[in-house]
Amino acid sequence: MAEPSTRTRTPNAEDIASWPDDTWARLGEVRRGDFDWKSDDYEVVLLEDTLRLRELAILDELH
Repeated sequence: MAEPSTRTRTPNAEDIASWPDDTWARLGEVRRGDFDWKSDDYEVVLLEDTLRLRELAILDELH
């Protein structure tokens, strides 16, 4: 399973799963099985980790 990018809290369903191919989804969607066709090499990014979300070009898509 993927490791969180920061260790400030336990990831929840609203956090982000980011794959190396630039695909991303809410962690809840991944846990629900909506992305079980994808590999499990995703990175978990907490919503408050805005620096990492910006680096991954995800932050602007969330707003």
